[in-house]
Amino acid sequence: MEISGFDPEDLTVDVGDWFKGSTNLKGYLAEFCEFHESEYMEMLLHISVRWLSLERCITRILRQYGPLTSYFKSLNEKQPRFRRLVNAFSNPLTEVYLLFYQATLPVFTLLNLLLQRERSSIFQLHGEMTKFIKKLCARFMKPSALQGRQVHDILYKDPLNQLSGENLNVGFTTRATLNRLLEAGDITPQEVQLFQQAALAFLVRAVEYGINKLPLKEALLRHTRFVDVQQRTECGVEDALYFIDRFQELLPFHGPEEQDKVCEEFLEYQLIDIPMPQDPTTFNVEEFWGSMSSIKCKVTGLSQFGRLTKIAQLVLVLPHSNADAERVFSMVGLNKTKTRKSLALDGTLSSIMTVKMAGLEPNCFRWEPPTPVLKASKTATNTYNKKH
Repeated sequence: MEISGFDPEDLTVDVGDWFKGSTNLKGYLAEFCEFHESEYMEMLLHISVRWLSLERCITRILRQYGPLTSYFKSLNEKQPRFRRLVNAFSNPLTEVYLLFYQATLPVFTLLNLLLQRERSSIFQLHGEMTKFIKKLCARFMKPSALQGRQVHDILYKDPLNQLSGENLNVGFTTRATLNRLLEAGDITPQEVQLFQQAALAFLVRAVEYGINKLPLKEALLRHTRFVDVQQRTECGVEDALYFIDRFQELLPFHGPEEQDKVCEEFLEYQLIDIPMPQDPTTFNVEEFWGSMSSIKCKVTGLSQFGRLTKIAQLVLVLPHSNADAERVFSMVGLNKTKTRKSLALDGTLSSIMTVKMAGLEPNCFRWEPPTPVLKASKTATNTYNKKH
C-alpha cells in the first residue's frame, strides 16, 4: 500500500523473526496471552517465495493481536526491528489493514491453489482467471459496470464506475473495526479516508497487474474446456479441431474424413450419460479420459472415441503453470547444499532426484527399501568412501 505506507510482508517478517529461536521471548508472549485469556500460538514465519504463507501469518497475528499489542507496548528494547514493531502495534490502523488483507487475500489464494495443483487443471484455468479478476472488481466497482462485459472491456479505472469509500467491500470485520475505532476517537475521519483510498488503490493495482500478467487472451486456454465433462455442453467441436490444427505432428487428423469422424465422436461425447459423484469436485478428469479410450463400438468393435481421446489426452498433459518446474528446482536446492555442493547433475544428484520423484506421496516415509537395494547401497557407499 503505497498511499498508507503499510506493508504486510514487512510486518509479518518482523514479527516472525523477533520471536524466532528465543524461548524467553516466547515465554513473555505466553504470559500476555494468559493475561488476555487467549490461547498462545507460535508466530509463523512468512517466506516470500511461498505464495500461501502471507495469509496464514496475518491470520495468526490477528488471532493474538491483543497480547502482541500489550507485549510490544510493555517492553523497552532498542533494536530497530523492535522499534518498528512498537510503532506498528501502537497504530490503531494496523489492525484495520491486517483485517483488510485477511478479507482480500483468499481471492488470491484460491487462484494460487489452482496454479500449484499437481493434477491437470488447464481446462479450469481460463474460467478461474476470469473469476479472479471479476471478484476483485466487485469489491470496488458498481455491479452495473461489470454486467455483460468481458474482462478486458471493464473500465475499472473510471471513477464513475467505482464505489464510494464507505461502500468499498473491505470485509465485514474490517468495516466494523474501522467504525468502532472512529466512534471511540482512536482514529480521525482523515485516517478513515486515507485507509479507504489505500484500499481502493490496492484493488485497482491488483486488477491492473492481473490483466497485464495473466494469459486471459490465450486461445489455447479457452479451447481446453471441452475435456471437462461438466462444461462439454457449452463447447463446440471447433474446440477439439483447434488442437488438431495447432499440434499437427501429434494429432494426424487433418483430412476431411478424419475431421468428420472427430465431429461425430464429439457429438456422441456431448450426448452420452456420464454419472457424476455427489461432490462434482472429486470427479477425476484424467481417469475419465483414460477409460474413454477403452470404450468400443458395439457394431464395429473399434474404439468409439479414439480420436477425441487422443486430443483430450494431449490437452491434459499440457502444464497449467510452472509449479512443477519450481518443485524440481526446490528439490535440487534441498539436496545440493553448501556441504554437498559437488553433486554431479548426471550422477548422484540425478539418482537422488529420480528416487524422490518416483516415491509415492503422501506415504513415502513408510516405504521400506528391499534387501537387494540395501546391499547394493552399502556396496556403493563403501566404494565411494574408498575413492574419496
